[in-house]
Amino acid sequence: MNLRRALTIFVARIFSKKLGLSHGGDADGIVSAALFLRANPDAYIVFAEPWEVNKGIIKLIKWDFVADLPSPKKAKVRVDHHQTNEPGADLEYHDPQAPSAASLAIKALKLESDSEAVKLVELANQCDTANISSSEAWDLNDAVKGASYGDKVKLAKLLAVKGVKALQEPFLKPLIEKNRRRRIATYALVEKLPISEVMVMDVDNGERFSIRGLMIELEKRGAKLTCALTPRVRGYKLHVGARVDSEFDSAELASKLGGGGHKWAAGAIVDSKERAYKAIKEYLCVDKLRVFKVNASGEVEEMVV
Repeated sequence: MNLRRALTIFVARIFSKKLGLSHGGDADGIVSAALFLRANPDAYIVFAEPWEVNKGIIKLIKWDFVADLPSPKKAKVRVDHHQTNEPGADLEYHDPQAPSAASLAIKALKLESDSEAVKLVELANQCDTANISSSEAWDLNDAVKGASYGDKVKLAKLLAVKGVKALQEPFLKPLIEKNRRRRIATYALVEKLPISEVMVMDVDNGERFSIRGLMIELEKRGAKLTCALTPRVRGYKLHVGARVDSEFDSAELASKLGGGGHKWAAGAIVDSKERAYKAIKEYLCVDKLRVFKVNASGEVEEMVV
């Protein structure tokens, strides 16, 4: 728990303000947070990753609103569309068929007649279904992916007040450009990879590339199951993707490692690469895996594990 989040929680409780918790890793979580703030202008928002939800101070707080995350120990209202997340809030809006958590948040927060809220949800839907068709959705996606924690809080507040027009704010331009450079590097990496039905990658520098973008692009070119390991401060994150028309289930694989998500996109934190490889082999019922090692310079080496 970083100091900024702890301070936000403290201030909200001291002044008896509503407190929301949302996923900070993607546009869906940011839009869900913006909708909460739009419905509750004097509320406070905290962002977290799924694996953080039932740790530390987060599990001790009674949250007024939770979005796009597993249910903490105490929550009044939760909106979520991940099939692996069990209900746990007093009032649940949980639909694995929904295109985004934001599409449920707009109902839970009674903002369906708010035209700006509707526009924000449409952007979240495009981003979370990997079906981006508008420049505004690309700007939102890139701004979130290029943002720090503080930037994300600022963005959510601006979206709550200004709606889609917030994406024209000058402070977002360098964030958008930062992630666009990552996307260009990602497309260059895809060109180096021989496409097969199952793609497993060990990426040394997960910050240089858009990992979800990499997996989506590989799926467009024929891959049916994509797995990418990226380093974390402690351990690794296994990103899993499955093409929507395939027989594979990302959430089923991720759940073997204590993670979760959707059928087509999921993830888990692991303490070693070997544990991830073992789970992938068991899921595929194979003894060997072809793995593409991507070094910090973007060079690719094929190996078998």
